[in-house]
Amino acid sequence: MDWLRGKKTYIVAVLMVMVSLLNVLTGETTLGEFFNSGNVNTLLEGIGFGALRAGVAKAGDARGNPS
Repeated sequence: MDWLRGKKTYIVAVLMVMVSLLNVLTGETTLGEFFNSGNVNTLLEGIGFGALRAGVAKAGDARGNPS
């Protein structure tokens, strides 16, 4: 599983964003319900995980360490 090194967090982040947005796009929840439910939290957490992983990767590159 060495080929997944540094990519697992990105995969989880993308899946979290997709799940939260698919609830709205498929009509399972309305836009108003979306903002009042935990789907917004899932969306923001997914974006946050992706940003955090990108920051870790960038810090590792700056130090010469593989992330």
